[in-house]
This record gives sequence, structure tokens and C-alpha cells, in this order.
Amino acid sequence: MIIPFVPLPMDTALKEAKVFERIGNVIAKATPSLKLHLYQAELKLHPKEYGSLVAMTTIFYFFILSPIIFLVGFLVGKFDIVLPIVVGLSFSLFVFFYLMRYPKLLAIKRMRKLERDLLNALEHILIEIKSGVPLFNSLIGVSDGYGEISDEFKVIVREINAGLSEIEAFQRASLRNPSLHFRRSLWQLTNAMKAGSDISTALEAIVKNLVSEQIVAIRRYGQELNPFTLLYMMFSVIMPTLGITFLIILSTFSGITIPSYMFILILMFLAMFQYFYMGIIKTKRSSMV
Repeated sequence: MIIPFVPLPMDTALKEAKVFERIGNVIAKATPSLKLHLYQAELKLHPKEYGSLVAMTTIFYFFILSPIIFLVGFLVGKFDIVLPIVVGLSFSLFVFFYLMRYPKLLAIKRMRKLERDLLNALEHILIEIKSGVPLFNSLIGVSDGYGEISDEFKVIVREINAGLSEIEAFQRASLRNPSLHFRRSLWQLTNAMKAGSDISTALEAIVKNLVSEQIVAIRRYGQELNPFTLLYMMFSVIMPTLGITFLIILSTFSGITIPSYMFILILMFLAMFQYFYMGIIKTKRSSMV
């Protein structure tokens, strides 16, 4: 298990973080959702342990970064006390808020992986059940070949083999799973099994609902891309072309020499813009698409 910004190996960090247990307890009580996010992100830590780890990491960066900046300023002849404290405090606060959001971000990342193959896995189960295969055997069939969602079905199969009923295994899976679509599918299956109705009918309704949601998500994603496409054309094609043309015309008529680093800066700007643009497009994409 690796957590960003933690300066020590995890076993050592957890031992050292026990000094900050009181602060960790305050952090855990102040964020009740932390326990659920840790569970769904599969970070096997108690909220108090994670809070202590966050407190230790935050304080560590403040007391390391501030003296380093003060020493650098002192060596270059600029004696300043305020700047090192401000920079150290700012970076340590950034680390604090990032680590507090990290379990949720990890759970969202896991949710996207789960929902990528959810529809295919449910269609597989539906086809097998309609063919007369028992539900347990169909769960074994989808426990391999469907990426992250297969790992979830492996856990369900393992729990059923250990003595749990199918309903109890589904209920446990819905608690530990960050995907709303997967949880909703398990809830509907559980309700159908409790009511004694036909599972294939419930599964067929679930698959149809997911297909319609996928179509809506694709349409919404296409509509969101239109303004981003215009933005991309403006900043990566039109503005650089017109800007370079204007600089060349200006240098021709005025005799001003354009420094060569100006073109390097334009290339760097374009590279950075395209990198962030691809990140935004990837973020906007629905996990159902």
C-alpha cells in the first residue's frame, strides 16, 4: 500500500504516526465519511490511523520545507522569516487537503474501472441464467475476464463458498463497492431474490436500464465536447498561427528582432495546453462510456 507524500515506508510511518493519535482522532471525528471512503478505496486503515498519518505528514513537510527555504534565502543574502513560513504552511496545507481527499479519489478511480465492464458482465449473467444455468455458476463464469468487476464477483463467490447466502454476499458487496450502478444492480437482484420473483426478469430490466443510461451518457459527453473543441481550436491552432504571423509582420515593418526563445515559449505553451486539455477531456468522460 502506497499513499502519496508519506515520507516513510508505510509500516514505519504507521508506527511513527501513533504520536499524533489525538490529532488523528479529531480528524476522524470531523470527517465521518472517511471510514466509508477508506473501505471503498480498499485502504485497510482505521480512520484514526489514517488521520494520524495525515497529521504526521503535514507537520513533517512544514518543519522540513520551512527551514530549507530559510537556509536558501540566508545563503543568497536575503534574510526573510515570513516567506519560509508562508511557503511551508501553504505546501503542508496542500498536502493535508490532498491526503484527506485521496481515499475518495481512489474510490472514484476504482469505480470507473468497475463500471467499465459492468454491463458486459451483467449481460453474461443474464444469458447464462436464461439458458438454465444456476445463479452461483453464472457468478463463477463472470469472475474472470471482465477486469475489476471480475475481482468483485470473485469475492462474492468466495463468501458464498464460505457459507454466506447469495443475498448476504450481495449486501456485503454493495457496502464495499463505490459504484452506484453496481450497488443498484445488486440491490435490485437482492430484492428480486427476497420476493421470490424471476431473477432473469430483474436482470433484464437492470441491463435495459444500464443500456439507456449509457446512451444518455454518450450523448451528454458528445454535447460537452463541442465547446471544448472550439476552445482547442482557438488556443492550439488559431491564436498561435495568428500570433506568429503578427510577430513576423511586426518585425518586418518595424525592424524589431524577435528573440528565438519566443518560439520556444510558444511551443512550451502549446505542449502544456494540450497536456491539460487531454486531462480535462479524460476527466469529463463518463465511466459508462
